[in-house]
Amino acid sequence: MLPDLLETIVHLLYGCIIYVISYLLRKWNTKLGYVSEITLALLFSSFIFYQNGYSDGFIYISFMSAGYLSMHLLLADYGKFGEIKAEINEQTAIEEIQIVRNNKRIFGDLAISILVFAGATLFLIYGPEYSLLNYVIVFGMLTAITEMIKRIITYNTTRIYLSKELESLYILSRLDSRIYPLEDIEKITIETGVDLLKLHPYLTLFTTNTDFTTSFDKVLRLQMPGETVYLTIKETETLKAEVEPESQIADAIEEKVTILPLYHKKNIKRLLGKFYFAITVKGVSAYTSILLLLYIIKAPVWLMVSFAIIYWLFNMYVSDRVLKVAMDAKPTKNPDVISAAEKIFVRAGIPNVNVYETDSAQYNGMATGMNIGKSMVTLTSATLTLPIEAIEGILAHEAVHVKKRDVMWGQLCRAFLMLVVVFSLLFVLEQIENIEDYSTPLFFIIWTLMLLFPLVQSFYLQLMEVRADHLGAAFLDGGKRQMADSLATLATRQDEALRKAQQYSLEIRNQKEIKSSLERSPWFYRLLEFQFMAHPPIYWRVHTLRSDRNQWGSRIWKRWLADRFKESFTK
Repeated sequence: MLPDLLETIVHLLYGCIIYVISYLLRKWNTKLGYVSEITLALLFSSFIFYQNGYSDGFIYISFMSAGYLSMHLLLADYGKFGEIKAEINEQTAIEEIQIVRNNKRIFGDLAISILVFAGATLFLIYGPEYSLLNYVIVFGMLTAITEMIKRIITYNTTRIYLSKELESLYILSRLDSRIYPLEDIEKITIETGVDLLKLHPYLTLFTTNTDFTTSFDKVLRLQMPGETVYLTIKETETLKAEVEPESQIADAIEEKVTILPLYHKKNIKRLLGKFYFAITVKGVSAYTSILLLLYIIKAPVWLMVSFAIIYWLFNMYVSDRVLKVAMDAKPTKNPDVISAAEKIFVRAGIPNVNVYETDSAQYNGMATGMNIGKSMVTLTSATLTLPIEAIEGILAHEAVHVKKRDVMWGQLCRAFLMLVVVFSLLFVLEQIENIEDYSTPLFFIIWTLMLLFPLVQSFYLQLMEVRADHLGAAFLDGGKRQMADSLATLATRQDEALRKAQQYSLEIRNQKEIKSSLERSPWFYRLLEFQFMAHPPIYWRVHTLRSDRNQWGSRIWKRWLADRFKESFTK
């Protein structure tokens, strides 16, 4: 049972208090801050258990944890604000760039978020009082509200400075500040307006966008390693000329992208597709709306479950089209990539699969579609900057996912696990006459099932990834060596982008040396990667490809199975 509104707010505040006190003490003394954090968490948890009992206490603690995480999301980057402000004040020759601010811009973001969560909100208000979906909705909305508060504060406090002396662009904002060395700018573009369908986090996939836009005027788009920055300033062309990379000037590239308004007839299909993606993939409003309608007409449980399954199957069927719209994916025009894809896909026996590209600074690729005829392979624009040999390895890996229908089987396995969890709970509840008498064991049953779900899901997803590495190597001229080198190149670029992102946004004292993904990490991180993640650690994948000459079969998957446990629990 969900606590009432007042109780929810109180326990959220508990978490906020814990974070704020420890945050302030860490500024003075790091060890004291962490000790106070642990002490306060134990004290508040003990009080909650004493006041609410053992089983209900965990529900209240989950809200306290949500408050803590929400405050962390808000204040995690606050230290960078003070650091940048001090650096700006020390400089004499620094120019403030005038920005354009219009409240319609922030209202646009708020309106989209409200629409995306509308169905879930109605279910929370008018749906059944006792439903596990209520917990999913509440925690999802807490995260969304926190993100929107951060966006509002960023909108109101953002200021931009240019230092020609230090050749840096400073973005000063209370909760999201950045320092960008001008030499890191890879490309700069002017867009005729703000593309909400690209910038709002609920309407896109593979997003690496950092949105500092404050109006719907012309946008300056800065392509940086690992992220893309969007600004709305008064003198767009002037700043572009001042910070434009020399390579772009030398090539006489004059980039200007026309952005159509939301209501333009050419944008309607894209608008509907992205909102459908938001309410079915990023959120649960579509499902909750259907269930709420069935609940209002007092439909039996079996009918509700049937509708949910049918709707889920429909979404599987149209997933390739929905994801293509969500990513703004377009067929690649790169002749080298097209040639490589044709060669690899013919070898894989899937000659009709097309390669798409999506604009993202994230190094990644993915296969989508429930069957070969509806499948496509999508690469990010950052991935397309890799050497062609590395791109071939990624294409070969994704080709196996398409050929083996891994997307479809992955979804079916996930659905099967969810049904096992649901029917297990229903069976247990039917055997119990008075739930209150068994609240504690029921609590542990639910949490055990929730823990087993990601463990089992990780197992079959990792098996698919290992198979894709080794079977995909057979489609490459360089075999396993090329596949290993491809993964190593991808991991190295990802590490470099992560280091840059850390330099841009974290306080200097919080910046840590990022260990190469190709090195064996400490055992706890290996435990998390092997047991809970969709991919095995990259160091293991590369090492196995380079050291194991066997073709895909029992020897390789048995080695993965053994290493999955050995690497998780040994130093």
